[in-house]
Amino acid sequence: MGKKKIKPPVLLEDPEGVAIEKQKEDEMDKGLSTIFKDDDGVMPDMSKLEIRRRPWILYIVGAMIVFLTLLLVSVWVGFIFFKPFKGFGGKGLELMIDGPARVTLGQESTYFINYSNVSNEPLAAAEVRVSFPTDFKIVSMNPEPQEAGMTWRLGSIAYGGRGTIQIKGVFLGALGTKSAIQAVGTYRPASFNSDFEALSTQQLDYTDSVLAGALTVPEKVVPGDKVTFVYSVKNTGVTDLDGLEAHLTLPQGFVRDAGTTSTLDGNVAVFPVGALSAGVSTTVSVTGAFASGVGGELHVLGEMGRLGLDGSFLAAQKTDAAISLLAGDLGLKMVANGSDADRSVNLGDVLHFSLGYENTSGEELKGVALRVKFEPLGATGTTPVVLKKSSDFTLLEWSKLFDNSSGTLRDNRLVWDKSSLEALERMPTGQDGVIEFSIPLIASAASGTTFDAFQATAEADIEYVGGAKLNRTVRTKPMIFRLRSDAKLSAEARYFTEEGAPMGSGPLPPVVGQTTSYRILWEIDKSLHELKDLKVSATLPENVTWSGSPDVSAGELTYDEKTRLLTWSLNKMPVDIAKITAEFDVQLTPTEFDANRFAELIGEIRFDAKDVQNGDSLTMTKDHLTTDLQNDAGAKNKGVVRKP
Repeated sequence: MGKKKIKPPVLLEDPEGVAIEKQKEDEMDKGLSTIFKDDDGVMPDMSKLEIRRRPWILYIVGAMIVFLTLLLVSVWVGFIFFKPFKGFGGKGLELMIDGPARVTLGQESTYFINYSNVSNEPLAAAEVRVSFPTDFKIVSMNPEPQEAGMTWRLGSIAYGGRGTIQIKGVFLGALGTKSAIQAVGTYRPASFNSDFEALSTQQLDYTDSVLAGALTVPEKVVPGDKVTFVYSVKNTGVTDLDGLEAHLTLPQGFVRDAGTTSTLDGNVAVFPVGALSAGVSTTVSVTGAFASGVGGELHVLGEMGRLGLDGSFLAAQKTDAAISLLAGDLGLKMVANGSDADRSVNLGDVLHFSLGYENTSGEELKGVALRVKFEPLGATGTTPVVLKKSSDFTLLEWSKLFDNSSGTLRDNRLVWDKSSLEALERMPTGQDGVIEFSIPLIASAASGTTFDAFQATAEADIEYVGGAKLNRTVRTKPMIFRLRSDAKLSAEARYFTEEGAPMGSGPLPPVVGQTTSYRILWEIDKSLHELKDLKVSATLPENVTWSGSPDVSAGELTYDEKTRLLTWSLNKMPVDIAKITAEFDVQLTPTEFDANRFAELIGEIRFDAKDVQNGDSLTMTKDHLTTDLQNDAGAKNKGVVRKP
């Protein structure tokens, strides 16, 4: 329905305005009644209406809610900005090492391991482990660690807590090297269940030492002159040192006198010193002569130190000196089989020597005598052994000596003088000559042979140089010969034992398509040296199978079906063990290809081992084994495969 149009009221003239006001009130009442009338057009009783007022408690509750909300927000903001525990990327335990970076060996040094809690909360399960170089000798620790290995269990550390671990000790390492101290800490923040680590490192330079050394050597010498090197060392510190040894590195061509108390490692003379108290000095010396043929400026090095845990020498003091070696009166040069170098040799080898000599002085030489001496070496392979009688040294077969100059044999020495070589009586300047001789080594040695190394040295005695009587002796540098192990591998196939009992089975001679079993025997024999890492290996042909029942006296024999490789291996064969064996059976089923010939039972056999005494690697091979059993009396001439 459309809305009813209401005509505007008509105002009557009212000079006082009363009618107009009345009309306005009526219009207001109509507007209010329109608003407040209910659906039935009835007006409510306006006299009974109440004014509803909000309770004051609601304002208080609202204010508290706002306050708590703001407080919670501020707490979370502070937590986020000032307590970043999530992922914990900040520091908790801080470690610092305080102490000298430049170390004086043999002098007591003090180091402080400072720790502090730099986090904003307590730390739990704190622990500090300190690692010093292995050459560090501890004097004292404060506090003492709770367990071995320099580990301190600190437990809980409060916020801002700190402490110090004091460690005193002496470094005994090698001069001129670098090392480091390291402190590792573990801890657990109060708000975490996992551990964190802290690390601090102090680099060290071994720059000085309390050991002061001096080396005394002659400025100028000639080959053959008696020379003494003197090395003196003083402990200038306040701490006693122990476990010391002195090393003198000798120039090439220097030959020590026999009977020297030091041991010789290559060209290094080693002297055990032991303890050296504070303020005390010690002296070691080496006496000898330079070999002929050496000249120029040479150097001697003296070192004092101790052995590290790995056996290496840690020199805490070093000093060197130079020597001028002048030309000698008589030049000597000896080679064996074309070389003057040390070497390994086999029993049965023949040594061909050539000894050359020349007057290198500016004057005539008189009364010259030449000799080559052979000396057995001790267990170290460097120190000559003084024999009670020359017959105790039996490595050379003197009965087979060949000498083109007819020298005289005297106690393992070949000697030539004016009686056997006229040119040695008077030798003008520049005169030279050559002596050649050969000597074989014995072919075999008894098990446990005492000497397995020897040296050969050429010497010359000079009675007069010009008109002056000097009685000088010059010599060459010794040539050292070390025997290789005489280990040998033997291998054979058999059908019968030596007594004739069958070891194999099946047709003999073998028949195509039928199976014949053979016994394979491997044996390693030796009389010299301990061997290690021994291995014997061979491959089986396609028509041969392994029985899988080996019998070995030592080691283990295995077979790889994929590669068809047989391997006999053992870790070592001690010096007092002369023989080890391995036996196993193989089964041959010949094919048409094998008919009318000897069939192969096992391929080429290879033997590898290492000689413990001299470090040489041993390798030898044996040809393949076939059905041609020439060493088996019962199977001899019965090896050719027949057709059925």
